[in-house]
Amino acid sequence: MANTLYVNIFSMKFLPLLLISVTFNVTANILLKKGVIAIGGITGEKSKIILEFSKVASSPFIVSGLILYGFSFLVWLRVLSSYDLSKSYPIFATIVFMFTSVGSFIFLKEPISLLRLLGIAVMLLGIIIVART
Repeated sequence: MANTLYVNIFSMKFLPLLLISVTFNVTANILLKKGVIAIGGITGEKSKIILEFSKVASSPFIVSGLILYGFSFLVWLRVLSSYDLSKSYPIFATIVFMFTSVGSFIFLKEPISLLRLLGIAVMLLGIIIVART
């Protein structure tokens, strides 16, 4: 049975859906970060809430990021409709973390430390273990 689950998790139906959701999610996060940088950040102060909300609502990066989050959510619901959460989510979270780290390095010029790379390698090993259980 474990081998059947392993095949199902990495089937042609599961993997494309998961990767679509991951791609939308990662792109959304990068756009949101670019948007927050472009508007000068969010303080959360009560006296600035209307001004900050208007900046957020008029930021094409933030609006695009929110739309992509919505698409990611819809595709993720499709994944959850057919596959175990206990297997799908660890795989999703690990791939999102990996792609977000790479995307942040490329598009936001954020550094990736050797320790973070080691953590990603451990997470990849975890995906293999989770998929086989």
